[in-house]
Amino acid sequence: MINGVIRLLNLAQGVLVLYCVLSWFMDPNSQVMRFLARVIEPALRPVRAMLQRGTRSATWGGFAPMIAVLLIEVLIVILRGL
Repeated sequence: MINGVIRLLNLAQGVLVLYCVLSWFMDPNSQVMRFLARVIEPALRPVRAMLQRGTRSATWGGFAPMIAVLLIEVLIVILRGL
């Protein structure tokens, strides 16, 4: 069961990286980007909120995908240790 969760987390990381890379090249209103945004953005909102808490700038919110990938990786390492 843990291996299945790890696979899902790896998939989530891959989709997140794909979303970030495609956001540099694709129109945000394309069907692919809208679909990926519906999948990824709900997971990024809490990370962005944590990064922006205590600051008046939205600049830190741009680091949310990188922080999310790192948090997923930490979770994977913890699960592998079980």
